[in-house]
Amino acid sequence: MKRTPHTAAVLTLGAVLIAGTTACSTDSAAEPDKIGVVEKLPADPNEAKSKENAKEFRSWVEAHGTAQEKEAAGRVQRIIGEWNEKTGNAYLSTDIEGGKTQVEDPQAAATAIVKAFGEWKDSDQGYASVYDVFGNAMITNHKF
Repeated sequence: MKRTPHTAAVLTLGAVLIAGTTACSTDSAAEPDKIGVVEKLPADPNEAKSKENAKEFRSWVEAHGTAQEKEAAGRVQRIIGEWNEKTGNAYLSTDIEGGKTQVEDPQAAATAIVKAFGEWKDSDQGYASVYDVFGNAMITNHKF
């Protein structure tokens, strides 16, 4: 095969794409974009704690939430993040599978989850984001 500048450019691009895909890391997926939105569920540094957070949240919603909030909160598997009574960010991992789940309206369930979280954690500057079973954002930066 005779190598022309066009062929060399295509081969170089192919090599870069192949090398780039093998060197990708999911660690960078949890970084917020320029407006602070985290599109992928961040890594869970303490899975036992995040599961305990979710259990406490579900228990509170069971006692105080609306019927819709109770049903939606049952989908929360883990709550990752740091927050207190004044500030923080919470990342709520669910078992919602987008359009392929028994949840009739996944977006309504995500909305009910962040509303219930806001009632559970009354804060002046906190934000909650809800993620589906694949770690994709459903709702980001909902003020709670």
